[in-house]
Amino acid sequence: MTVTAVAPAPALSDALNFILTGASNEDLTRVIEAIKSRRSILSTINAASVTVGASVKLDGLSPKYLNGLTGTVSSISGRSATINLDARSTQDLRWSGRKRFFINDGVTEYPLGGIPLSTLSIVP
Repeated sequence: MTVTAVAPAPALSDALNFILTGASNEDLTRVIEAIKSRRSILSTINAASVTVGASVKLDGLSPKYLNGLTGTVSSISGRSATINLDARSTQDLRWSGRKRFFINDGVTEYPLGGIPLSTLSIVP
């Protein structure tokens, strides 16, 4: 039986040092493409973990004023979800000054539909 040594993965500090001090333009282009690919994979993994009833935080959305809002997933349709915003987020959206959302005083939950699953982070 032959035992083959496995080289340890390079440390993040080594990768950053290479990018900051030794990478060529071609190297940087490859690094950027690798980052985009990894983010896409992580986004897919994250989207698959979102289920109805999960507590979530919105992030990476445009318009930006929606980012940071929190609530509970009430339904999922394809790659998007409807989020019932919690009381704090409903209040924040009410007072954001955006005419797109009209939320009456006294309303403590607001359903926000069409939110891409990839922009949701599970919160404990």
